[in-house]
Amino acid sequence: MHTSLHGNTAQPRRLDSVPRRGGVVAAAAALLLIGLLSGSARADEEESDEASVLAEQAISLIANDAGDARVAERIEDALMAPEKEGVDLVPVRQALDVVERPGRTEAADEQARTLLLDALGGKLPSAPEAGAFATGTETGTSEILGEFRPARGVSDDGDAVLLGLAGAAVVGGLWLSHRWRPPHTIRQLEHRDAGEES
Repeated sequence: MHTSLHGNTAQPRRLDSVPRRGGVVAAAAALLLIGLLSGSARADEEESDEASVLAEQAISLIANDAGDARVAERIEDALMAPEKEGVDLVPVRQALDVVERPGRTEAADEQARTLLLDALGGKLPSAPEAGAFATGTETGTSEILGEFRPARGVSDDGDAVLLGLAGAAVVGGLWLSHRWRPPHTIRQLEHRDAGEES
């Protein structure tokens, strides 16, 4: 209890109740927002019902080394898709056979990729129209590049030269710091200054 200057006793205010209500409201709003965002993300993840789009996705999965199981699943989805317009299903089945063979190799991946591209008539459904600008989520290209795998370690003469120059810079810096070091340490200078003052 607080006593004012006039002798009245005032009841203490409960300040902790306001932040609790505000925290509950903020937590409820955050949960609602998360629920809405996850719902829209799930809607974006829905599979296409067009065989051409699913075949293109399979080509993408092959290029990015997503694994035989995921590629085979996407090819099977393309075979079962209700809208098969623009897709020759015979090469798609052949691509599925290639992917399901045991012992995956780069040659088999390239063969499956070629078969799927042939099934699409050599043109990806997401390829931009001539003269049209890319908009939204379009990439503006019809190329699906393979996964980028840079070399590890010293892979050529240029890497060796850069490594040698870096080592020389470190050694040179250490040598210069030792060579141009002052003859006295800070402790010696402090003792000398203390001796001069007394």
